[in-house]
Amino acid sequence: MRFFCLMLLTMASTLIAATDIKLDEAQVFEWWDNGIIDGDESREILELLEEGNLQEACMLAEVYALESCASDETPKLKKKKTKRKEANARPKKSKSEQRPSLVPHGHIEWRGRTDSLGHLESGRTEVRLNFYRYSLRLGTQSLLTYKNAGSEAYFGQISTKELHSAIPLDTLWGTALLYPIGMFQIGAFLDTARTSRFNAGIIAKKNLEIGFAYWHHLHYADSIEHRSVTAQANGNWGNAAVWWIPGNSDMPLMKLQLQHREKMEYATIAWKTSAYMHGDSLPEESRLSPTIAKSRFWGSQTIGVTTHDAWKSKWAVNARSMIPLEGDSSKTRFKASAESGPEILRTTASVTCVSGEDRCRQNDLMFKIQSAWNMEQENLVFSEKVRARHTRGEGFSTPLYEAGIAYAQNASNNASIAITVPKGTPSKEIQLRSSAEVGNDFLQLSLAVTFRRTADEEFHPLHAAMKARINF
Repeated sequence: MRFFCLMLLTMASTLIAATDIKLDEAQVFEWWDNGIIDGDESREILELLEEGNLQEACMLAEVYALESCASDETPKLKKKKTKRKEANARPKKSKSEQRPSLVPHGHIEWRGRTDSLGHLESGRTEVRLNFYRYSLRLGTQSLLTYKNAGSEAYFGQISTKELHSAIPLDTLWGTALLYPIGMFQIGAFLDTARTSRFNAGIIAKKNLEIGFAYWHHLHYADSIEHRSVTAQANGNWGNAAVWWIPGNSDMPLMKLQLQHREKMEYATIAWKTSAYMHGDSLPEESRLSPTIAKSRFWGSQTIGVTTHDAWKSKWAVNARSMIPLEGDSSKTRFKASAESGPEILRTTASVTCVSGEDRCRQNDLMFKIQSAWNMEQENLVFSEKVRARHTRGEGFSTPLYEAGIAYAQNASNNASIAITVPKGTPSKEIQLRSSAEVGNDFLQLSLAVTFRRTADEEFHPLHAAMKARINF
């Protein structure tokens, strides 16, 4: 407690998002260091972040960490203008203004992660060159792209984004085309392994887009044909997808993401549902995270309320459930959290039922207090956090103490440092977690690293993630 009081005087912590959390490597490391998620779950999220699949990474974070995540990939369909609206709209741009730039531009980016021995665990290099309506990516993913007035053409390593699939796909070498005809869209794909895909879509309403795809795969060795069909619907409300194999009596692969936000007079109510369901067999072109592939049902439910008063108080309930393929016993977890207070002294508290099937015998309790200071365009945030587990009949475990400080000048320049004592006293174990982002229009650098010292080991890096990007 003496060390905890000392940390209260230093008043240090990481930034807490005012709404949904910002998902990045530093946030994943925080959950990992605090024992909220394990190493395998952390690596699953980190790999998706490296690939740029933020929507799928958010789904994993909401199930593993029971935290609401802000995703930039929520589909938003364009609304068609009526003739009256078009008449009152701004004058159309000239042809010279509409034409893409003829000056080549792009970026060079490198991402990497290291393990506790300092060895490079994963690395990705990308060189992107944009010219007119073409885009060339070289490195971990090699891809040539052409886009013009809704038409799309790809050649190279094609995956989830290029085929507009709601369900993650393996990387396939080939070529893909997408062509719009009014409110319809048609497309085709062919890869070097003789896998073909034909798809068609329609924008049924301003907030509904429906698509269908037919997959055909032929193995060279035994000339056995595999066929499958996918259907998906997208909108501001979320997305739903089904992938089934004709003639297979097993349950098809299904994905569901629903969300809704309703603003009332005194508060805003929001909820989100995410789920995967499938049987023993999966389409070979799909690429699911290991925990999803091993679960017959995998999903989460979040409900939150935010008041419109000066304190903007929040209450949220998160739940997750996983039913493994082997056996029918479900693994459930619940979390209730509350946040309130002015920016100068804001508190957050949460209770997590670790195992619902054990009638919540173990519960994680967390209390956090923060103080935010705004200085013109700069922000400074201090806070303290205490976390402990209570087991019915056994009492409380050794509490975890954490403190740090975060400074942000803008979105491209910020830094934070946090000190964590996971075993009650710093003589047993202490962790130092830091992250920094610096950059301008030309150069961007970021580093997130956790150091650990125990009674048997000196300070050494536990894990780290780094990124360097040059724009030209």
